[in-house]
Amino acid sequence: MGASRVATWFAAIATVPYQGVEPADMAAEMVEINGGPGMVFSAPDRVIATLTFDFDAEGRISAIHNVANPDKLRAVGTGTPYPIRTR
Repeated sequence: MGASRVATWFAAIATVPYQGVEPADMAAEMVEINGGPGMVFSAPDRVIATLTFDFDAEGRISAIHNVANPDKLRAVGTGTPYPIRTR
């Protein structure tokens, strides 16, 4: 897809509601998920999504995995030490 297209996509999704939450009401935090870098997106009352990344041999992002299933996010929201499985 290319870095420019991915950056454009991220910029675009930051301007629209996600799961009924306005962008201004969301928080994004860099965290460790499954032993690697990830992001947690939260609404005031819940975790709404996580992103994890795969990297190629040069350290560039080769895949982005999004988890938005509330059942899978429950452990993140409660702080339970349960790894998010992205595959």
